[in-house]
Amino acid sequence: MQPVFLILAAYVLGSISPAYHLCRILRGCDLRTLDSGNLGARNTGRVLGTWAGILVLVLDGAKGYAAVAIAQSAGASPWLAVACGAVAVAGHNWPFYLGFRGGRGAATVAGAGLALLPHEMALGLVACLIILRTINSLYIGGLVAIAGSTALALLLGKSGVTAWSPVLLCLPLLLRHVPDIALHIRNRQRRIP
Repeated sequence: MQPVFLILAAYVLGSISPAYHLCRILRGCDLRTLDSGNLGARNTGRVLGTWAGILVLVLDGAKGYAAVAIAQSAGASPWLAVACGAVAVAGHNWPFYLGFRGGRGAATVAGAGLALLPHEMALGLVACLIILRTINSLYIGGLVAIAGSTALALLLGKSGVTAWSPVLLCLPLLLRHVPDIALHIRNRQRRIP
């Protein structure tokens, strides 16, 4: 029964949307109807300003961290701890009380990753920030963070699901991006004569 409770708790925790509630409080509007429509830090920053975006980034990361930390403190296996992190990301992406329209989950992945691999993920996030500042690509920065933290964990002798947790945590994020990837491919095909 405990694994089911931890998974459900992780989903409910992940479903809480700081971006949605902050926009409701500060502007009285639904962030899903503004700019990109995503309930994440980037869209919050564009609509409400930089500090609001940073606050949402931290809170979204804290959801992922808390989901894993709660599982770990309950004595969960590494598999269950990683599953709780991934389910928190899924909750962020598809919140039950907001019509299953949420964010994309990058900050929640980072928070869960920090709980599972604190040193490796911290270095991966530093690399992500450097890439973001130099070439302004969050996608490439995120890929480097995930691949780099996984590779570093393996090099440091970690094994099993914990070492591969950054990749596993990204599965809900990748699923959330499938429509964007399909649209990008269709647009490219239209441009090719």
